[in-house]
Amino acid sequence: MKLHAIKRLFKYLGKYKLRLILVMLAAVLSTVFSVLAPAVMGGITSELYAGVAQGEFDWDAILWLLAILVALYLIAQLFAVLQGFGMTRLTARVMQSLRSDIDKKMHALKLNYYDTHTHGEILSTITNDVDTVNSAISQNLTQIVTQVVTAIGILIMMLNISPPLAIIAVVMVPVALLSSMGVMRTGAKHYAKQQQLLGELNGYIEEVYNGQELVSVYNYTDRAKARFDEINDRLQKSAESAETASGKVTPITDLVNNLGYVLSAVLGCMSVLRGGMLVGEVQSMLQYTRQFSQPFTSIAGMAGSFGAAAAAAGRIFDLLDAEEETPDPEPGAVPERSDGAVEFKHVAFGYTPDRQLMHDVNISVKPGQKVAIVGPTGAGKTTLINLLMRFYDVDSGAIYVDGVDTREMKRSELRDRFGMVLQDAWLFEGTIGDNIAYAEDGMPEEKIVDAARSASVDSFVRTLPGGYEFTLSSGAENISQGQRQLLTIARAMASDPEIMILDEATSNVDTHTEQLIQKAMAKLMHGRTSFVIAHRLSTIRDADMILYMENGDIKECGNHEELMALHGKYEALYMSQFASV
Repeated sequence: MKLHAIKRLFKYLGKYKLRLILVMLAAVLSTVFSVLAPAVMGGITSELYAGVAQGEFDWDAILWLLAILVALYLIAQLFAVLQGFGMTRLTARVMQSLRSDIDKKMHALKLNYYDTHTHGEILSTITNDVDTVNSAISQNLTQIVTQVVTAIGILIMMLNISPPLAIIAVVMVPVALLSSMGVMRTGAKHYAKQQQLLGELNGYIEEVYNGQELVSVYNYTDRAKARFDEINDRLQKSAESAETASGKVTPITDLVNNLGYVLSAVLGCMSVLRGGMLVGEVQSMLQYTRQFSQPFTSIAGMAGSFGAAAAAAGRIFDLLDAEEETPDPEPGAVPERSDGAVEFKHVAFGYTPDRQLMHDVNISVKPGQKVAIVGPTGAGKTTLINLLMRFYDVDSGAIYVDGVDTREMKRSELRDRFGMVLQDAWLFEGTIGDNIAYAEDGMPEEKIVDAARSASVDSFVRTLPGGYEFTLSSGAENISQGQRQLLTIARAMASDPEIMILDEATSNVDTHTEQLIQKAMAKLMHGRTSFVIAHRLSTIRDADMILYMENGDIKECGNHEELMALHGKYEALYMSQFASV
């Protein structure tokens, strides 16, 4: 799975193949010039040693070698700067492409993905996991190329100077890697666990933050802290284990490599005494021996980082591979009329294949009718609306809006015909005017104000600093619950839909505000087909059609008088509410 995730990451890099080639070429050239430097330094040492022995220095040769050495370092640094600059831009482009794909995917996911994953978990994937991948690519990708080229270049130089000493350096590398192999595997497991726990912790924080009032009301603070501490403790232990395992790699490999370095030094000195090597060649060999182990040590040290990146990439691609909504038809059907007629024909649906919720739902709603949907919790009221809006597709049967099967229409065309006012009054962080004009880009100010007046919210808005330019905070916490609800009604009015969906939204407000909301909702539904999820049955006695739902299916259908005359489940529910008052 991890290898597959890394391969897919390289596909993103492949989109910028030319840039990648240029970056890698700069990295290779920088490394090549750096690798040549120790050989030149050895030449300088040999010249100096010869000068001491002979009593006369060849300053022309020494200065020439010094000039070459300085040039090598300057050229190597120049290409290193170009490589770093190029890699930074390349990584930024790759991450931009990855984030764009994630954003596109978020809008195409089936609704049940959000039902089965916490917001914190999703946000952790989009932020933390993407950042982890970003760090691995930007910091380590060119490092791998650089280290590989370094190892090959040094090996060539060592074989050219002294094959026997080169063999010692080569033998020490697999010994060092084998010594640290178990530690690297352990580190990779802990890094994967760390990413998982990070998502779990973010999900819990988001959940507790959103429910902070309830946490306080039910004195859950201490238990919330304890739960946080428990997850945080597991994350700390996992992160500590990962870093500890990763930190062991370098000391183990250094120990083995130092033994090889000592052996090379002893044999090199003995060779000089026998006249088999120059002093400068021994110096170069020792420098190369020390450097030869570094690429392998560095790559081994990167194992933890790449393990974390692979785990993060796996979570990202799990999201990108999640099931999407079925594609819109091209071209989509467009109803010839726009009067708000709705029809359910033999609709069957289940959230999972083995658990059917609706079996045979049939409804025919004429334009302008008010339809109330009632029933106990879990009866399928919200599911009916979700199917109508095509948040889910039916398993069998069909839903028609203005005479056209909703599956033959583009979702944008379908949803343009709907407005929604729900109990959860969602408003985004921005101006009041922008929130009201949410459904239409560049909505005229007169239309915004007219909608606000119809929703009985204009007078309140004008008392705020800046009026319609007043900025709502996150969650619109700087205005009251009732005011938030009136603004959502104004937003629905501004969109001017043919069909309205309303979830009775008068809970937790005072009597005066409730009257304003009821009045605004009555204006909103006037002349439009409307579906009202009713909780208080006294508010929907005037509905043209009342659907009593239970276990996903419609058990009773008719207006208030007709259902009361049946003496069935609707009457029992209605009387129970009446008696409770």
